[in-house]
Amino acid sequence: MKQNVKRIWLCLCMAVCLFVLSGCGSAAQAEAEEEIDVMIVMTLESGASQYLDQFNAMTDEEIEQTIADSVKNKDTVMEGALKSWQSIKEDLGAYVSSGPVTVEASEDGYVARINAQFEKRNMEFSLMVDEDLRYITGMSFAPEYTVAENMTKALMNMLMGMGTVFVVLIFISWLISCFKYISVFEKNMKNKEAAKAAPAVTAPAPAAAPVLAAAPAPAVETPADDSELIAVITAAIVAASAAAGTPVSADGLVVRSIKRVPNRKWK
Repeated sequence: MKQNVKRIWLCLCMAVCLFVLSGCGSAAQAEAEEEIDVMIVMTLESGASQYLDQFNAMTDEEIEQTIADSVKNKDTVMEGALKSWQSIKEDLGAYVSSGPVTVEASEDGYVARINAQFEKRNMEFSLMVDEDLRYITGMSFAPEYTVAENMTKALMNMLMGMGTVFVVLIFISWLISCFKYISVFEKNMKNKEAAKAAPAVTAPAPAAAPVLAAAPAPAVETPADDSELIAVITAAIVAASAAAGTPVSADGLVVRSIKRVPNRKWK
């Protein structure tokens, strides 16, 4: 019984604490809203409405020109806002109307929000300024897309990402397959360099044309004083006659002249 009572008191204490904390948060938020000066609220309401009307009235050429001017002047806030508006302009359609402007305090200053209605969908425009209302710190556009449109965009982004990854992988595999041709090319280049660096080898001289056999010398009469040749021929005649069975004496032979006979049987 006592344990049940303790549990009940503990639950009541926790509920009271949560109620007090929520009340403090609501009071703090109310105080923050009350602290915003009326002039600040009016200024932000007017400025947010003017910017939204200005964006709706700009043509494509004027948007491009304003972006170029923003880049030239290094106005990154206006450049980013115009590019964002340019990307969602077709998704919104024509401007229809806009609701009231709500002004809230932020950590860096103030935020003014407008809910605008367009032909295709609604959009929330936010204008962020610093505490002194001297500089615009940011502008954002938040179109309201349906669940089907969000899923379609997510699917398209996934397909684009996966397609890019596969294309890069295919390119890398093709590049790796080309390495063998690179090595062959390097080898050929090295061979060419080695051939250029090697000393020049002289070509062998052409072989001399074969010398034709000398024509046989014309028959010349042997001079009378060539006694040695006459003696050899005489001895050959005597030997040939002896082999034939009709010996001839060397004293009975008289050699008067020697002539070459064209017959080749002597060879």
